Amino acid sequence: MKSIIATFTIAVFAIHSQAQQLYLDATYDSVSVETVNYSNVFTDDFHKMDIYQPVGDATEKRPLLVYIHGGAFYAGDKATQDCIDFCTKFAKKGYVTASVNYRLANALVFLSNQSIQLDAVLKTMSDVKASIRYFSKDAATNNRYKIDTNAVFIGGYSAGGVAALHTAWVTDTSELDEQLISIMKAGIKDLNGDAGNYGYSSKIRGIFSLAGALYKTQYASDWDIPVYLAHAKDDETVLFNCGPALNNPMVVDLCGTGAIVPRLDSVEIIYDTMILETGGHGWPGLGNKGEDFNRAVEEIATFFYPMLLDNVRLQNNTIESTDVSVFPNPSQGNIRIQSKESIKTIEVLDMRGKFHLHVSSPTDVIELPLKNGIYILKIQTEGSTISQRLILRK
Repeated sequence: MKSIIATFTIAVFAIHSQAQQLYLDATYDSVSVETVNYSNVFTDDFHKMDIYQPVGDATEKRPLLVYIHGGAFYAGDKATQDCIDFCTKFAKKGYVTASVNYRLANALVFLSNQSIQLDAVLKTMSDVKASIRYFSKDAATNNRYKIDTNAVFIGGYSAGGVAALHTAWVTDTSELDEQLISIMKAGIKDLNGDAGNYGYSSKIRGIFSLAGALYKTQYASDWDIPVYLAHAKDDETVLFNCGPALNNPMVVDLCGTGAIVPRLDSVEIIYDTMILETGGHGWPGLGNKGEDFNRAVEEIATFFYPMLLDNVRLQNNTIESTDVSVFPNPSQGNIRIQSKESIKTIEVLDMRGKFHLHVSSPTDVIELPLKNGIYILKIQTEGSTISQRLILRK
């Protein structure tokens, strides 16, 4: 995993010992699906979404994942196979998932006019934000879906990946050039959009992109929202590096994973990738029938999991003291631990609870002979047991 993280939480944490782990594995056997209109401004098919919920889930605060379909911003639907399969898989893991429709452009006009192309992306961003605010509004009122508004994730395939990256990372008008500002003001008006549910949060915790890209890699800025990127090098529709989308010189240039990753390194954004040598553009569309699709689903679940530590605690008490500190985090192999209390033992486990390291009577500098990844560091002091997330980095 190629990733870094700025902060970590000190908390009492117990690792699930059962075979199935909530938010990682298919914990629920079945899901329910309902269709709702998510905008209180528009009442058309473009503003409907299918909501998937795990049947039998009694959790009071649940993570939300919004999936955005592909189709080049002029085609596609929330009920295509990849949408159904992705949302069902994550709902069985314990997420509430939503497959959203959004406004589509006229294909003939879209393919010949770059201003229309950019406007279509901005309108999709507006619609996605309105769908997130739909759940935030519900959490503040009826609380029907029991969403943890601090654990909202978005992503999608092709145009859906493009939309997710821009929705998460383009958050201030100052990031837009004069052409985009003009298009925005004539269309969605501002970056909050025009699709309603105003006054509620559209905050995003993490994003994923399957064969998606950015209009400008500069939209990824310092310590921005973490991202998982999956892309095939031989993709000729959304290029792995940079070039005209749809392999059409009349369509705007987009930059794919090959160009985004160096930018992520330079601005220190948490990320992970699945880079395929072959697969073209269509591999995510295979849904459950595709080996790479299924692999991406599991890797995305693992990538998001550390952001859900507050959701998966088995003990409710949180240690208020910050008398133990661990640094650097991320680490390249050695960490320094400082504590006001004497440290008795240190244990390191991975996110599935597999034991990796036990240190008795440790010194203040600990060498961690581990592969890059995400681990739970459990520290036993004279007074209490605490744990901290630990990110290792190349």
